[in-house]
Amino acid sequence: MTEMVQDILNIVSYYYGTTFNEDSFQYTRFITHLQYFARRLLQQERKKPGDSFLYEQVKHKYEKAFKCTERINDYLSSSQGATLTTDEQLYLAIHIQRVTTEE
Repeated sequence: MTEMVQDILNIVSYYYGTTFNEDSFQYTRFITHLQYFARRLLQQERKKPGDSFLYEQVKHKYEKAFKCTERINDYLSSSQGATLTTDEQLYLAIHIQRVTTEE
């Protein structure tokens, strides 16, 4: 689980060409989200997709963050044989947007 979280952090950091402020609240929230996400994925606790309206809104509004989730999805597909659900992609994009745009 720790390796998966670190790999996802590396993907986001590389994609945005930045390093994270590890003391920030948004970074801590992002790490927590990734830990719970990794646990659900490894324990195969997957939920059915939710509202597609919100998914489409986030996909349009946070295009760069959403494209980053596609890279994460490629990584998960090759390393874990799993893919993100639309809800996971939605929430991950929101967290990526927050952690990469904090001031």
